[in-house]
Amino acid sequence: MSRHLIRPQACAPLPNVDFERLKAARPRLWTDPKKTCLTCLKANESTFRWYNQSLGRCDENEIVTYECLCTDQWLMHLWFLNAGIPLNYQRLGWDDVKAVQQPIVEQIMGYAVEGARNIAAGRNLVLWSQAPGTGKTLLLALLCKALMVEGFQVHFSQFNEIIDLFTSSWRDQAERAQWDRRVRNVDILAIDDMGKEHKGRLEMVEAMVDQIVRARVSDAAPTIITTNLTPQEMQEGYGGYVMSLLSETADFIEINGADYRPRRRELTRQETNLGLARPITAG
Repeated sequence: MSRHLIRPQACAPLPNVDFERLKAARPRLWTDPKKTCLTCLKANESTFRWYNQSLGRCDENEIVTYECLCTDQWLMHLWFLNAGIPLNYQRLGWDDVKAVQQPIVEQIMGYAVEGARNIAAGRNLVLWSQAPGTGKTLLLALLCKALMVEGFQVHFSQFNEIIDLFTSSWRDQAERAQWDRRVRNVDILAIDDMGKEHKGRLEMVEAMVDQIVRARVSDAAPTIITTNLTPQEMQEGYGGYVMSLLSETADFIEINGADYRPRRRELTRQETNLGLARPITAG
């Protein structure tokens, strides 16, 4: 069994408050690994077929049958979901990064390898590309999972979702506490698709960005962002002073590459036709 399919030491059962919050938000939440499983579907004596990962990488030339560790899969699913990482990205690993040049991938992986040092220094990252589908969100999700394995608290969110949480925090004390815990004070805040917010909320968005950036830079708390904006457009769109605070300790990495989504669709079709089950993976 590949180590990536086994629950990492940092993955512990969720506190009741987080489990109940997920159940309230997701009526179809997977709640009992003894009865159901998103990976093996409780079929064929709880086994599933997937590519051989015995050498630490996915060998697409050999398919093997694995015994499903349903409880580990369930705990990792809830762990990642609580951090905001959707199921699709829970099932993807570094082997699935196909379109991005290897030096760029290694640079991003290097952030996790030196995670303790980067987080202590409040080192920010901005993954940008003007072209869609180059793999920015996938790289962000994989980096978040790698940092979680190292024991850091992560909150991964679409930018519009953070805006919604920010506005609700104005009205409700419980939401305000949620905002502080999951956005302002989390070890690593991962913001996906910054720049796609509704134009009618621009003034409020600028105030929110100002509050997030000031608070997190002051606390040396890293923020990792993906965007279709260039660094110059980010400066112009969110205020030069605010973005200069972020960029003082940020690496701006351009993610070039072909749109990987057509290939992803074809791979999914092939996996389904072969009767394969893509497991939840820590890497």
